[in-house]
Amino acid sequence: MQVVQVSTFAELHEVFEGLKRRNSIFRGQRDAAWPVLSGIGRREETIDEVGMLKRFKDSAVPYLDHIPQNDWQWLALGQHHGLPTRLLDWSYNPLVATYFAVTQESYTDSAVFMFWGARTMSLDTHGDDPFGVEKVLRYRPAHVSRRITAQSGLFTVHPNPDLPFDHKSIMKIVISAQGRAEIKQTLYKYGFSDRSLFPGLDGIASDLLWLETKGFNW
Repeated sequence: MQVVQVSTFAELHEVFEGLKRRNSIFRGQRDAAWPVLSGIGRREETIDEVGMLKRFKDSAVPYLDHIPQNDWQWLALGQHHGLPTRLLDWSYNPLVATYFAVTQESYTDSAVFMFWGARTMSLDTHGDDPFGVEKVLRYRPAHVSRRITAQSGLFTVHPNPDLPFDHKSIMKIVISAQGRAEIKQTLYKYGFSDRSLFPGLDGIASDLLWLETKGFNW
């Protein structure tokens, strides 16, 4: 895995501008030391992922305006509402990934991962069974959630979700702890905030609280 280090938004922008890989996707993590690991893999206890998804489907229908059409869509919806799954969140937009890397205050370095490998899942080729895949795949869901759309989101699905994801086609961009605050403020000026990435009242409230506590009058 190639690793580069940055401390400012200008340095980060230079890295992004120099990327020549087509079809790259990006993932931000608050702590650069964390492995790239699915929600299921981060759990210490054993989780019945298949059974939990079934119970989620049984319980979620009354709260949905649009019903997912297959288990891939159900898994994506569960992932975006906190259900531990074998999916990993990525974005086509590197600045969205950067926002997730720096948005929470921390004294640790954070990281943006760039990945340009894996084929894209199709129902015709892979069927309606996200638990039966044998290789890491990209999954571009239908717009089952406004958040997925706002975040230019997609997923990778992992056949061995308990194992950290490591691949020759990954670059790790480490953002120094000292640069996090400046980068978040710059991203806000470019329109990346809780308000834009989490459409709705929760995003607005979170955004306003951050502005108030930091003394910004934007």
